[in-house]
Amino acid sequence: MMMNETYDVEDQKRSPLISGDVREVTAHIKEVYLHLTGLLMMAVMGCLLQMKSGVMNMGAPFLGALACLGYVYCGSNQSLRVTMFLTFGFLDGWMVGPLITILQAPPSTVLTALVLTTILFLCFTLSAMYAKRRSYLYLGAILSSCIIGLLVVSVVSIFLQWKFLWAIQIYGGLVVFSLYVAYDTQVMIERANNGLRDPLYDAIDLFIDFMAIFKRLLIILSDRSD
Repeated sequence: MMMNETYDVEDQKRSPLISGDVREVTAHIKEVYLHLTGLLMMAVMGCLLQMKSGVMNMGAPFLGALACLGYVYCGSNQSLRVTMFLTFGFLDGWMVGPLITILQAPPSTVLTALVLTTILFLCFTLSAMYAKRRSYLYLGAILSSCIIGLLVVSVVSIFLQWKFLWAIQIYGGLVVFSLYVAYDTQVMIERANNGLRDPLYDAIDLFIDFMAIFKRLLIILSDRSD
């Protein structure tokens, strides 16, 4: 009994964000990152196949990705949810292919963007995990407002081709989605503490952050190389 109590105390010291069952929450976090890895692998496959096929149509993949996303969030059949989950990753990766083609980004630039994205993602993830509990949750409203602002800027930039508007979308978006990694990480842990453990849901949130950072870094690196 004393050994179990000691183990629990030590677990709490190592896991300052976890208030529920340490083993269950930790297992959920591992499962989320396992699913995230699978999603990223599907995205790589989708991107490579698109570039090999040369098909530039974005409409069908975009609508398909939205449909898959909707079922993952709202569907009840778990097997079908997993299928839609992986298909979403594939289609999202497929839509990155045309961006690489348009930018004429060489493999070295794509690899550099991927490495930098991974480093940023890990830094903000670790920052969230070792920070004080709920310390990043206040960012939710701020980041949501920033996303709305970025959408407004993107619409305005259609009519006004100003360089600083482009910079706001790319560099501002990079900052926003980097902070979203920290925010979504703490949200994932808080949800798990409260018994809301859906690895597909949490993995998609983190995947969207990762891909948004990657695309912006790819644009920045391609622009600098030009």
